[in-house]
Amino acid sequence: MARWIFLAAVIVLLVLTIGCSRGSAVGFTLPAGDPHAGKVAFAELQCASCHRVEGTDLPAPQTVPAVRLGGQVPVPPTDGELTTDVINPSAHLALGYPQDQITVAGHSRMPDYTHRMTVRQMADLVAFLHTRYEVAPMPRPMK
Repeated sequence: MARWIFLAAVIVLLVLTIGCSRGSAVGFTLPAGDPHAGKVAFAELQCASCHRVEGTDLPAPQTVPAVRLGGQVPVPPTDGELTTDVINPSAHLALGYPQDQITVAGHSRMPDYTHRMTVRQMADLVAFLHTRYEVAPMPRPMK
């Protein structure tokens, strides 16, 4: 009996530590951002040259195909996912686009912003992007 309790405890600890790896977003939260300032940062950092943000009046992207941000999604991205996509864009390459048009040798064509962006700009940019996503309605079952 003690052996089963020990085994169960080990399994529980393993499950709990899986989400705590270095690459995990568990426990990651940005400071509150200002969506309006985030839209300004998006324009200043020239993100709109490659990204189209749903429901905004930002200039049309010059890159074809433009990478879409925002819109209806089953699950909105987290602070950690959006931050990772900006500071380490090769970690999650956009799906549904011709890879040769969004990558160079398997790495994102997105510029490195780690020396060009402040934490305040990141928090504001993430707050702005959060306003552009909405949860897609569940499909109705067929009758």
